[in-house]
Amino acid sequence: MTFHSVSDLWRQSVEMFPDEAVFQIDLDQVTHTDSAGLALLVEWLREAARRDGRIEFLNLPAQMLALAGAANLERVLAGERSPAKS
Repeated sequence: MTFHSVSDLWRQSVEMFPDEAVFQIDLDQVTHTDSAGLALLVEWLREAARRDGRIEFLNLPAQMLALAGAANLERVLAGERSPAKS
């Protein structure tokens, strides 16, 4: 989830969030991320909230949690989620 991939991911994912539902996104297969990946997660949260839904991120990569901490966004991602993967 990097600058080079998030634009396509956003276009592909914007309609995947059902209205008024809890939606889980498992990030276990994410091996590299940067601030653009973090921004995508925040946009997904915003889109789900707009539809009166909620997202739970599973297996957040440690690198993404570190970026969230540096950007003071860890509480935004906190919600109900499984522990971070190492």
